[in-house]
Amino acid sequence: MNKKDDNLIKKIIEGYNKINSDSFTLTRIVILSLLTYFRDGLQFRELKNLLKISDGKLISNINKLNKMGYLIKEKITLDNKNLDIYIITENGKHELEKIKEFNNRINEMLVEFNER
Repeated sequence: MNKKDDNLIKKIIEGYNKINSDSFTLTRIVILSLLTYFRDGLQFRELKNLLKISDGKLISNINKLNKMGYLIKEKITLDNKNLDIYIITENGKHELEKIKEFNNRINEMLVEFNER
């Protein structure tokens, strides 16, 4: 390995150490990504339909993200109906950004090694 490889690997390890490992599951990353895209939030059934996962798997992931402070549940009234929607928090956006940066470093390393 050369100096450039050492620096890239060091950046990957630094990025890894910054990420909350409890947030780093594919389902949780996708939930955070969807809530970033749908800024007004999503209902449970909307998340379930998008992710195609069971109620139990979704609620356990939502509860974990909520406990970590990455999303909140808000009650709203729409057309005289009370609805619960899930919204990403600033902490959730920050964590998702760290995950994206980590992923970019991994991709950079793979490109570097594949070009050899």
